[in-house]
Amino acid sequence: MPKLTIFLIPSNKINFMAQLFTDKYFPQNFDEFIGNIEIVENIRKWAQEWHGNKSQKPILFFGTPGVGKTALAHLIAKEMNWQIFEMNASDLRNKEVMEKVVGAATNNSSLFGTKRLILIDEIDSMQSQDRGGAASIFSLAKTSCNPIIFTANELYSDKKLFPLRSIAILNEFKKINYLSIAKRLREICEKENIEFDPEAIKELAKNSGGDFRSALLDLQSLGNNIAMDSVKELFPRQRKEKIFPIMTKIFKSKNSKEIRETVGNSEVSPNLLMRWIEENIPRQYEGSDISDAFSYLSKGDIFQGRIYRRQHYAFLKYVYYLSTVGVGLSKTKEYHGWTPFQFPTLLSKLSASTSKRALRKSIGSKIGEKTHCSIRQGIKDLVFMQLLLENKELAPKTTQFFGFDETELAFLLNTKKDTKKVSALLEKANEIEKKVILERTHLKQSKLFG
Repeated sequence: MPKLTIFLIPSNKINFMAQLFTDKYFPQNFDEFIGNIEIVENIRKWAQEWHGNKSQKPILFFGTPGVGKTALAHLIAKEMNWQIFEMNASDLRNKEVMEKVVGAATNNSSLFGTKRLILIDEIDSMQSQDRGGAASIFSLAKTSCNPIIFTANELYSDKKLFPLRSIAILNEFKKINYLSIAKRLREICEKENIEFDPEAIKELAKNSGGDFRSALLDLQSLGNNIAMDSVKELFPRQRKEKIFPIMTKIFKSKNSKEIRETVGNSEVSPNLLMRWIEENIPRQYEGSDISDAFSYLSKGDIFQGRIYRRQHYAFLKYVYYLSTVGVGLSKTKEYHGWTPFQFPTLLSKLSASTSKRALRKSIGSKIGEKTHCSIRQGIKDLVFMQLLLENKELAPKTTQFFGFDETELAFLLNTKKDTKKVSALLEKANEIEKKVILERTHLKQSKLFG
């Protein structure tokens, strides 16, 4: 599904931020495309074979987001003067829709008689409930009269993509070298008349973790003067540490700076971190060290409460400092030996209801995405969704719009997923989905060719 990025922009920067750099500097030719040079050459040869009417296997681009998979597909279509037929795999919700829409595209030429490039984006986003869509699309790919490119973020961890690995030419996109990203960012700064410190640009590129799209968004968010101090305030995406090394540093280190840096370089939320620390204080410390550590942890919890009540997130630094550095330096002696860290008991108890909570979150996420609100608000709106589904006229439209599956519908309707009520509702929703996709396809083609 398309992703919505929201920026909170000061009024004095509105003109500067009028167009996202990710759109403005989308590569228009191969000179502007950075990284993965070998793949570029391979795909150009593959396209030339198709141009000479020599059918080739479909292509699968896979790799982390922001490395140019979709961009390269568009560049190939532009170079070969092919019409591009692009769909997100999440739109292909079942076998019937897929065969009708994609099947027609794979076996017909464009309006001008040239090849048509079929781009199926994010094939790994197809869900297990897509009822044969994945298998059917792989079958069509074998016999397509037009070139096909699939893209995916994850490949080997998804079992449903196993058949695709055997019929497609695999091309793994590596993370883009930060020096290449930095060079391109400097060029953009010069075009935009942005003042910049070359070392700050280099640091920005490093922090992107090989994701050029993220680097562009970060560059634009920093305004018209890129300095090292402002870059360092951005949270580097790739600095992640698992919970056990963090806990070890907190309970074993005597250095406040070392603890701060370890916690700061992680992506563990304050709530989760505090649960782990709370559980392990009495396991790692003895005597008065336990009470002193809990005293610091409780002070951190007080500031956490103030954040919730006042929505004043500047207090977050006190939460982290008191609950990590405070706890770590509260010990009066060194604790030698190794005591295993214990998973929080409270979280273990909550895991008993994990399935139900995960289902509520899944539904809340779909509601939030469509209504532009948070997942939490989406969960609160479940009761209204249940009312809509009880309405015979609105239920199919609601199911199609939010993309609910059998399990989610069964939960909302307080029934089992294999009931006739659920299957009938899904069938009507699929009919609506087919009409929507066909209308969207016709609209795209009419815009392309007037």
